[in-house]
Amino acid sequence: MIEPLKHIAPIGRDSVEDRVAQALRELIGTGLLPEGTPLRQRELAARLGVSQTPIRLALTKLQRIGLVEIGETRRATVTRLTREDLEEIYAARLGLEGLAARVGAAAVTSADLADMRGLLADLRRLARERAVDEYLSARWEFHAACYRAARRPRLLAEVERLYWRSSRYNRLVLSSRERFRGSVAHYQRFYDACALHDGFAAERVIHESTQWAVHVIWDSLPSEAA
Repeated sequence: MIEPLKHIAPIGRDSVEDRVAQALRELIGTGLLPEGTPLRQRELAARLGVSQTPIRLALTKLQRIGLVEIGETRRATVTRLTREDLEEIYAARLGLEGLAARVGAAAVTSADLADMRGLLADLRRLARERAVDEYLSARWEFHAACYRAARRPRLLAEVERLYWRSSRYNRLVLSSRERFRGSVAHYQRFYDACALHDGFAAERVIHESTQWAVHVIWDSLPSEAA
């Protein structure tokens, strides 16, 4: 069931379009709107308590980040999870997120590291509880504490876009306690690299953790050619 819009926190500009996009992104990312789900503007508008105009604009925004497909008839659906989509997203993350890690780790302050330590403790706790949604949110904040230190807002925005586009795949990765432990181990290594201001080590951790994530779910995904 789609939550009322008033309970969804806004993102970016405090506009109805942004809030609708945030709400739909969360519903898709958490699997409440699974792949292939038709996204009917009238139905979404009624459930979110808005007009169809911000729904249409939000769907276009989500199309740009790869979560929504809009066909020739203008019918919108949630995009499928496929090997090709995974490969393309994570190839882009390898480059851009690796760069953000390298320049961010070299620039982190003691305050940034303190934030990261606190978030790392949260991630360990959430991993033990297997609280996937909270874990994924804390995971982004953990990395973003490093990436923001580079003061490169365009790079940060692109990395964040790719991160949330990959959120459905991230959920598949976190399907067992063992995988949670593997995930946390990567974040400990990332923190250690940042604490040393070793940008190249931080970049290597991002590359290795991204390749690990692709490896563990690759065989469970269909090909677009199937």
